[in-house]
Amino acid sequence: MIICLCLEAKTQTTSPSFGEFKPIVKNFFIDNFEIFPPSSDSEGGFSFSSSTPSVATIEGSTVQIIGPGETTITATQAAAGDFYSKAVSTTLTVENIWIISYYGGVTNTGNQFIDAHGRSGSSRGLTAYGEKKQVRYNDGLSKESPSTSAYQIKLDYPESEDGLYWIIQPSINAGAPFQIYADMTTDGGGWTLIMCNVSYTGWTFSNAILRNPNSPSISNNYSIISWADAIKKSASGFQYMMEATSRNRWGGIFTANQPYTFVKTDNSQTDITRDIPFDTYSYSLDNSNSVQPRMPWRSIYNNAFMTTDNGSGNWWGTLITSHSGWGPSPWISSLNPYPGKIWYWVR
Repeated sequence: MIICLCLEAKTQTTSPSFGEFKPIVKNFFIDNFEIFPPSSDSEGGFSFSSSTPSVATIEGSTVQIIGPGETTITATQAAAGDFYSKAVSTTLTVENIWIISYYGGVTNTGNQFIDAHGRSGSSRGLTAYGEKKQVRYNDGLSKESPSTSAYQIKLDYPESEDGLYWIIQPSINAGAPFQIYADMTTDGGGWTLIMCNVSYTGWTFSNAILRNPNSPSISNNYSIISWADAIKKSASGFQYMMEATSRNRWGGIFTANQPYTFVKTDNSQTDITRDIPFDTYSYSLDNSNSVQPRMPWRSIYNNAFMTTDNGSGNWWGTLITSHSGWGPSPWISSLNPYPGKIWYWVR
C-alpha cells in the first residue's frame, strides 16, 4: 500500500492596505534622516530604495542626501500571513538653497551659516537678499523642525542649550510633533525630561505615566513616562537620570544593561549600573530606606505609583505617590525624606 501525503503550500491572497506616504522635501543642509513607512494592516517588514542615487541613497531606513534633484522613494513590504508583498512610492525633492555663511560668503551645505539673529546652524538661515529661509528640519527649535529626542538634537547640534524643544515619534501623539524639556548640559547633555513631581496631589496609577503631556515643565507635575521607551536611544544600554530637591542632587545617572521598559509593573529590572552618583546615600537591594539599584517600576503598594522599592519594604526611593503628607514623595529616609521636587530623565 502506498500512502501519499500531499502538502498544500500556503499562498498569500490579500493585498495590504497602506496609509498615506507623503512626498518629502529636503535640502543640502539636512543631515541623514530616518524615513518611516506608511501604516499598513500587514505585519510584514519594510525595505526602502531610491531610484536616483545621485540625489539620495538609503541604508536600512536611513536616508543620506547626495545632491539636488528628485528621486522616487519606494517602500516595499514583505509578505506576511495572508498578505502578499506590495510596494508604494513617493518622491523626495532635494532643494538647492544658498545661505550666508559664517565668513560673509554663501554656502549651500553643512551648518556653517547664520540666521537673522546671528545664530549659527539654526533652523532658519539668511539669504543674500536678507530673507529668512527654513533650511534645517531637525533642530527641534520649532514645530516645523522636530527631531526625535533631546539626545539626537545634542548629537546634531552640540551647542544646544537647556530648554524646550520639539520632537516627533511615529508611535507617540498620533505621529504629531510635541514639545519636551531637554537638559543639554548634565554629563554631556541630551536628556529628555519624562517626569517632574512637585506635589503628591492628583497623582494616580494611570496618570503617573502620562500627565500634562503638552506642558513639559521642571517646576510642575508632569509625566511622559509612557513615551520614554520610544524616546530612549536604544533598546538596551540606554540611560536614565533621577534627581531630588535640586538639579544634580540626591540621585544619579544610571545605565539599564538589558532591554528594560519604563512601564514595568514588577520589581525585576535590577541589572542596573550607577554611572554617576549625586551625593552619598545608601544604595543596595538590602536597604529599603533609600533609592535602590532597581529601575523605577509601576506599583500600587502604598500608592507608590513609580518606585525603586521592592514593593514590600518601607517604600523609600519612590518617585510618585498620592499618599498625603509627603513632599512630594518619600525619598531617602535619614538624609532627604521630603525632597520637595523629583525629576526623572531618559537618554
